[in-house]
Amino acid sequence: MNALVVYYSEFGNTKQVADAIAQTCRASGSVREISADKLEASDVNNVDLLVFGTPTHMANQPKALSLVLEDLPKGILKGVRVAAFDTSFNMNWFVNLFTAAKPLNRKLRQLGGKQIVPPKSFFVADKQGPLCKGEIERAKNWAKNILTQYKCFPDPKQVT
Repeated sequence: MNALVVYYSEFGNTKQVADAIAQTCRASGSVREISADKLEASDVNNVDLLVFGTPTHMANQPKALSLVLEDLPKGILKGVRVAAFDTSFNMNWFVNLFTAAKPLNRKLRQLGGKQIVPPKSFFVADKQGPLCKGEIERAKNWAKNILTQYKCFPDPKQVT
């Protein structure tokens, strides 16, 4: 497995979740971690798993991240398994339906990625953090689920 964990983080909370995911995934292969503002199209070359995270801003991904994603060439993620996550407030069930992970996941699929797990939210106590108790452990468990699905999921490059 050759994985890339990309994160956009303003206050460090999303980076903490990305670090926990990358650390867990390293048990199964090569993992690189990069901030979204440094992401270039060449960074996804030879990657077969991309995990991407962002904070939620007003029920969506931050504008700066949207610009980064718009710069990526169409089809660049063809054959790449993808998973999206966000950090956001844990409010009520209805508000939690509108987080950044869902539009991020949609964009990764539009770029050709193949979703292997549903988008996931990790919760912060306040706008600037910290992460709520137990969220790092939840991130590690989600990463284990990604690895399980990765091993069970057919290689999209070989499926016609």
